[in-house]
Amino acid sequence: MKIIRISVLFVGLIAAPLCSSAQAFADGTNLVSIGFGLPPGTKLTQTYDPNPSFTVYKLKNYGTGILRYEHGLNKYFGIGLNLEYSASSNVYDYDNNSNLLYSVTVNRSVFGGYLRMNGHFPVGDKLDFYAGVGLGYLYTVDNTNDSNPNTNLNTSHKNSVLDFDWQASVGARYMVKNGFGVFAEIGYATTLCQVGVTLKF
Repeated sequence: MKIIRISVLFVGLIAAPLCSSAQAFADGTNLVSIGFGLPPGTKLTQTYDPNPSFTVYKLKNYGTGILRYEHGLNKYFGIGLNLEYSASSNVYDYDNNSNLLYSVTVNRSVFGGYLRMNGHFPVGDKLDFYAGVGLGYLYTVDNTNDSNPNTNLNTSHKNSVLDFDWQASVGARYMVKNGFGVFAEIGYATTLCQVGVTLKF
């Protein structure tokens, strides 16, 4: 009996650190992330097509808000949903060579929804490297305000478009605590870089 007790204690001492070494990403992991992205991609900075003769172009970008959910199917693969919202203001000044200066302002709002698939390479219980692709749709709403006093040439209007879209990025996540971490990504999306926080449960 004494030998059995010693054996059980010895096995327990070996197994304890192995059991406590949880991975940063694993089967059944659930992640909810909130982030912010800059600078804007071409989806927010497209040129104003009706008249290429505008002399001054000004872009104000308010960044991209990001909300994500991901579920771990195993240690190396997860699937989830990305929701994004972006806003920008594009201002075009035009001089018609008759001392008549007017502007066109395009306020653009972009809503994105993607089914996201990520491959993971967790390093211990703190660090997780990952890369993934997303397939979904972008809903773009443009409110165009034209100050041209000539009503025949005034182009004020509202336009909305729903487009199929995709994204691809690589990133890293560091778990500051067991259920809280921070992440950073770069890649092809509505913005080039994205950072934020993650809740793990």
